[in-house]
Amino acid sequence: MLQPLRFSVTLALAATAIAGCTGQLGDRDSSPTGGDGDGGGGVTLPDGTESVSLLPARIRRLTNAEYAASARALTRTATDPSGSFTPDSRQDGYTVNDAQRVDPVLAKQLAASAEALAAEVKGKLAEFAPCADQGAQAESCATDFIKSFGGRAYRRPLDTAEIDALLTVYRVGAKGATYADGIELIARAVLQSAGFLYLTEIGDGSGGATLALTPHELASSLSYLITAGPPDDALLEAATTGALSTPEGRETEVRRLLQTSAARDRIVRVVREWLGIDRIAMTAKDSNVYGEFAGVRPSMEIETAAFVNEVLSNANGTVGELLGADWSVLDEPLRGFYKASGVGRVSLPDRRGLLNQGAFLAVHAHATETAPVLRGVTVLRRVTCNDIPSPTELNINVVPPVPDPSKTTRERFSIHSTDEECRSCHNYIDPFGFSFEQFDGMGKLRDMVDGHLVDNGHPVDSAVTVTMGTEIDGAYADSNALAQALSTSKTVRSCFARQVFRASAGRSGKSAAESEDSFVKAWEAAPEAEQGKIVETLVTYVKSSLFSHRRPQ
Repeated sequence: MLQPLRFSVTLALAATAIAGCTGQLGDRDSSPTGGDGDGGGGVTLPDGTESVSLLPARIRRLTNAEYAASARALTRTATDPSGSFTPDSRQDGYTVNDAQRVDPVLAKQLAASAEALAAEVKGKLAEFAPCADQGAQAESCATDFIKSFGGRAYRRPLDTAEIDALLTVYRVGAKGATYADGIELIARAVLQSAGFLYLTEIGDGSGGATLALTPHELASSLSYLITAGPPDDALLEAATTGALSTPEGRETEVRRLLQTSAARDRIVRVVREWLGIDRIAMTAKDSNVYGEFAGVRPSMEIETAAFVNEVLSNANGTVGELLGADWSVLDEPLRGFYKASGVGRVSLPDRRGLLNQGAFLAVHAHATETAPVLRGVTVLRRVTCNDIPSPTELNINVVPPVPDPSKTTRERFSIHSTDEECRSCHNYIDPFGFSFEQFDGMGKLRDMVDGHLVDNGHPVDSAVTVTMGTEIDGAYADSNALAQALSTSKTVRSCFARQVFRASAGRSGKSAAESEDSFVKAWEAAPEAEQGKIVETLVTYVKSSLFSHRRPQ
């Protein structure tokens, strides 16, 4: 048996500090590209990127999804290792960000997960750490396990100090117990270590005005960006040979990884977080008002994934298709809810793109009614990148319109545009929000009475006029007409490129403004036909120095 639990946990945490220290400090392997410059002022990198626009050197904690993928790849578990974890913190709506931390609650959850996963490793000893002679050869076998298991966990070769530290952990676990117990304690320590839980982006310590990521940092960053999981053997081989030091080498690996199901799942997650529709699984409605919702909510979640996958695999793979497609992929519950002609890929000319699908409409609504403001603000901020301020930022106390069964929702909320304090913002918000009023608060087309869609027994008005000072300006009959216009908009394509950067770089806002602008400049240099494509936008980022280099803190 293992030593008393409290003692084992103490050693595991000690190993976290020791074996993970180089994970915090960065790879020890050398980078073919090295540092650039002499440490003074800014420099211009070969692709034209200015060093001042680079993101800072940093470490980033894995998200819950990344942790789960990493733990599965490492231990071959069939469980969901992060299923009980506290939700990820978000930055601009995205879970991948460098603000993620390990607080005391998560630390306990990580320890419990490590204990369970290590027990699985122990149970498959012949698979993970075979040893013909668990007496005389035990430490040699343990060392082999440390190099193999630890190398895959840290996503790079371990150095001598790390191997020695984990061998000490083995000795503590095996003392008075068994070889298997020592292996189990190593696994527990590694699974709680900084080297496993964090990604580094700090280069090899060579200094200079810029820091080139090491080959193994590039491999890990690329893999987690594209697949939300650790690098595979082919990517690690590319790191070893130095192939990732060139834009062309990185492009080759990106295009290979983008063919995998893990990459498609990652893109689905990014799209969901972009529009906030990943919250559909947690969205609730008043069953007295929207009695059908609970039955179709799982189908709405399935629709998003199926639709995005279809756009990537069997359509043109553009943001225009995401927003303007006149079709979707439905199961039977959603077919009835939408009153569609069938299941699978079906024509839906009255529900164009993601904005007119149930997930978006239900998430951005209240429990008992629609929410024109929520829908409008989301489109403005996430689709057009108009960072309209919140009432709190403007020190405005918002009083929601009082319920009035004699008025439609639009008639009630139109009061905002008549208020002097609210008018300047709501002149932009309301046209986007009101365009969706043909749909109710759970995303269903409103009831038809005497040839009119009705709200509170009164005809619904979804016609709007947008005046933003962009090519989107114009009059639209409803959200379908608006979605069609958004799908062909240059402003929207540029905004989507910014959103891809934010979701990929793990940082947004003022601290990343120069980096984001630099990326958009690189994106604009691509052929116009490629600019709206999701895959090509990711390739542009990975090929740029914004991906491969950092600036000193």
